[in-house]
Amino acid sequence: MLKAGFIGAGGRSQGAHYPCVERLDNVEMVAVCELDQERLGQVVDKYKFPHVFTDHREMLDKVDLDIIYCIMHEKWIRQPALDCLNAGKDIFIEKPPGANSDETRELLEAAIKSDVYAMVGYQRRYAAVVQEAMRRVAAKGGQVSLATTTFNKQMLGENTEYTTTLWNDVTHVVDLLRFMVGAEPIEVIPYQDVVGGAARNCYTAMVRFENNATGVVFGNRASGGRVLRAELHGVGVGCYMKLPEEIEINEDNHKEVMGGWEIDGVDVADTPRYEGVLTMHEHFAKCVEKRQMPSSDLRDVIHTVALVDEIEGDME
Repeated sequence: MLKAGFIGAGGRSQGAHYPCVERLDNVEMVAVCELDQERLGQVVDKYKFPHVFTDHREMLDKVDLDIIYCIMHEKWIRQPALDCLNAGKDIFIEKPPGANSDETRELLEAAIKSDVYAMVGYQRRYAAVVQEAMRRVAAKGGQVSLATTTFNKQMLGENTEYTTTLWNDVTHVVDLLRFMVGAEPIEVIPYQDVVGGAARNCYTAMVRFENNATGVVFGNRASGGRVLRAELHGVGVGCYMKLPEEIEINEDNHKEVMGGWEIDGVDVADTPRYEGVLTMHEHFAKCVEKRQMPSSDLRDVIHTVALVDEIEGDME
């Protein structure tokens, strides 16, 4: 049984990560650290943590932990994550992995030096519809011709809560594009625009990959509402995904539509399973147990970060 500690008890932690980790039969939730007393009280009451802290360094000193879920805002993640890595702990961190790519590289170097894992919460990789699309393309020979990803929202006006639209949010679908194509980019043609706001909030990029696949990323926070979609095309097969709830598969002129829950054979209400969050946490715990590299470890994610930097371009 892996003994787990948590740093951070914000909305994302309580809404997604804590409930999923609680469902794992190979992880015991034994320690928590949070500065906000109200949030701390909420998770202690619900999950009955035996060890409770307001200083993560004290938690590291006093409790023998196998893994640490370091889940907090990108602006504050650097030091707690570094302290965990330097203490020789495998960690899970939310995306984006740091406030910028320099911090990401610093975390990666610490993970390599300590020979531990640092898995990043790019949950879209683990969504049932994405996994099914990749299986269908692989079954037809595996050659990818085209992939597209779209992540739109309406978040107009000034927002000081995050770094940039691309780094904070659209990074999800940049990573998904890389993952689905299964290769690294060799050419990037990016566009960054300011639409109805004071900062960049609309990104489009065409990406050519080393396996001759073409990818396109769309990310727009000046749109009319939340849309998360992707396409993956192979030879004789095209998959159109509405994440996480649906996939349309066109194969040899035959169309098939499936719900995300149908792929895994789970109840439609079990969103954490088919949207990928639970599968992601199962994957991380299994990798730690077996000492196998997680799919979205920083050693891989650093290439997503490099692609994000190329799409962002010069900020001046």
